Amino acid sequence: MNILLKNYFRFVRRPPTKRLRGRNFHRVRSSVLSLTGAMKNADDRNFCLADYDAIGFDVDNTLAKYKLVNLMNLIYETLCELLIKRGYSKNIKDNLCTHKDFICKGLFLDTEKGNILKLSHDGKILRCSHGTRMMDKAEIISVYGQDLQWEHFEEAIGCVKFHGEEYKYRLFETYFDIPAIVCCARIVDVLDEENGGPHDKYDFFKDVYDAIGDFYFPPSEGEEGLLFEGVRKKPEKYLQPCSNGVKDWLMELKGDNRVVFLMTSSKNRYAEMVLETVLGSDWKNYFDIYITYAKKTGGFFTKNEKFKEKEVTGKEVDSLEPKKTYSGGNYTDLKTFLEKQTKKSDPKVVYFGDCLCSDSFPAKVYGNWDVVLVLEEMEAEGYHPGLKDVLEPKRKVPKHEVNLYIDPEEEQYILSEGWGSFFYHEEEDPKHDKHMNTYWGRIISQYNAIAVPTVEYIAGMPINHRYKKFKESEVGNTDGFYPGKPKPLLSDI
Repeated sequence: MNILLKNYFRFVRRPPTKRLRGRNFHRVRSSVLSLTGAMKNADDRNFCLADYDAIGFDVDNTLAKYKLVNLMNLIYETLCELLIKRGYSKNIKDNLCTHKDFICKGLFLDTEKGNILKLSHDGKILRCSHGTRMMDKAEIISVYGQDLQWEHFEEAIGCVKFHGEEYKYRLFETYFDIPAIVCCARIVDVLDEENGGPHDKYDFFKDVYDAIGDFYFPPSEGEEGLLFEGVRKKPEKYLQPCSNGVKDWLMELKGDNRVVFLMTSSKNRYAEMVLETVLGSDWKNYFDIYITYAKKTGGFFTKNEKFKEKEVTGKEVDSLEPKKTYSGGNYTDLKTFLEKQTKKSDPKVVYFGDCLCSDSFPAKVYGNWDVVLVLEEMEAEGYHPGLKDVLEPKRKVPKHEVNLYIDPEEEQYILSEGWGSFFYHEEEDPKHDKHMNTYWGRIISQYNAIAVPTVEYIAGMPINHRYKKFKESEVGNTDGFYPGKPKPLLSDI
């Protein structure tokens, strides 16, 4: 039996966890009848990897899947220690497990008010907390007004950056930074307790921002951050190796004179350690060029910073050569390299990434690349695939065996009953048409071709398989999810 089909039925049989039984919908609800019907329907698919001349990959949370419970605890505990050294109370540090329902991707911190927000696709505040305390609607209205429109929304939707001007807000959208939202909330809790009530204005975020910087990118050139030190001690504790199926797929992608490149924001030593852990000591064989410390949100696509042969001490180069590692750089020089290697004047590029801010938005808007978004929330919230999505009937040869294992404990950190779905907010859907109506749902459909829970899902399919794309012109469109729509977006529930 095909490995994808095996995994599908394994999902169906796996008993739901006590906390998530409603969210394991895709594992228990599918029937043979609905699967058979899905095979008969010929969908109009218009995304295909075989159509591209070059395929790029981010590393962290894309090719490299982290063991999120261990990673989040490492990040949270280290950030708390850094902030305590800066003079904050030891009480800000708590057991992260007690706040796992508070953790949620895509929240905004209103830095001066000490409030944390979940936004709709048009800027309405859907849910809000002050510190870790959830606010009711009346209290939210008393702070933000009757219409609940957030004043910084136009800036946030227009530039899709991690923070606003003068740091009036900060969004948390990757597994590397969302533990910091708990740090911020706990700081507000402790400051309010010490003050005997809420402050009129908060100014702690600059310290949190600096701590995040020290953790990932210390100020001294050539120095590695604390993340590197923490993961290096025991990589297998934090990283999940790629399946052999993914490795075979990466080699297959290089056929037909296709260029496969690596482009990550991580520094070179960290990226090499991660890649060796997830792909093996021969990881360089899977790629035609390796770019580290690419400042994707800091000007890679819009400025002309030169590539360096090595970080810091490496000399600047004017042109790129295959099978070499470079640091920094810019879009124009990379495009020139891709044109030379593919022998095409305007090669068609698709990029795999996990971050809507640093991968999807700049790659699509400034590079005109298509993007495959790796989005683990799809798996955590549950999806409903049809049989055609799990078994390709036209397959002529066996495809790659992949790893679709799901850690139930990770789901508890990804999901949040308090904040609700990453994709959908029922109260804002009077027509019940099940479009994505959160801020991030709008970004997903606007800047990505398709979305998958992990690369393992797409690696199990032939590279000439055709998928439906998101309709970027339709706000909140749900067509591009593979292998199926997340449970909250299904109209028959």
